[in-house]
Amino acid sequence: MPSRRRATAAVTDHRTRVGQQRRERTRARILAAALEVFAERGTEAPVIDDFIRAAGIARGTFYTYFRTTAELLVAASADLEDRLMVAIEAALAGRTDPVERLATGTRLWLRRARDDRVLCGFVIRSQLRGRLVEETLVKDLRAGHRRGAFRIGTVAVARDLVVGTIREAMARMLAGPVPRAYPDQVAAAILQGLGTGGRDIRRLLAMPVPVLTGEGSAATAKGPSSPA
Repeated sequence: MPSRRRATAAVTDHRTRVGQQRRERTRARILAAALEVFAERGTEAPVIDDFIRAAGIARGTFYTYFRTTAELLVAASADLEDRLMVAIEAALAGRTDPVERLATGTRLWLRRARDDRVLCGFVIRSQLRGRLVEETLVKDLRAGHRRGAFRIGTVAVARDLVVGTIREAMARMLAGPVPRAYPDQVAAAILQGLGTGGRDIRRLLAMPVPVLTGEGSAATAKGPSSPA
């Protein structure tokens, strides 16, 4: 009898795991479709039927995971931006200097955006920023401000300078090809705007950029070409 109970429990556990994996795959499928729809049409125009068609699912399946397009937008933003931020943080592991972290993180983000049209389209058409993106950026800016490395009025102003410049750069990359050096040129302009000296900027841009792996690799869509 005990062996039969163990066998039953094992079957139940297996079914639970399989069901969970299926739900996770379905949710990921909806989010992937949502990113493409939002990137192409913006955040206001799409209706639920657009996402249902793009994901190839039934209406009831959609409502199992999301109640509204607004809820889907929040989830899509976190899925895209926070996953990329996790990958960038992994690439920055062991780096504690806030100026180096900001310079390298900006270069990584922009290089990924250059190669991923969906990322570009979604970010510039969405006013949302992933929670982890905001927390990490502000943390580095605050640390740099305390050290006197970022000589700009307030952390809020510094944050807006960084985010605004990156968004405009991404809009340009979405509109057409940019030189391969463009991400580094934008990173240099941001550092200059924050008060970093020219010698330090040249040193930071001469550093090799770590490779993004896993969720940070460009896999969503083929982005704008970037001639060398």
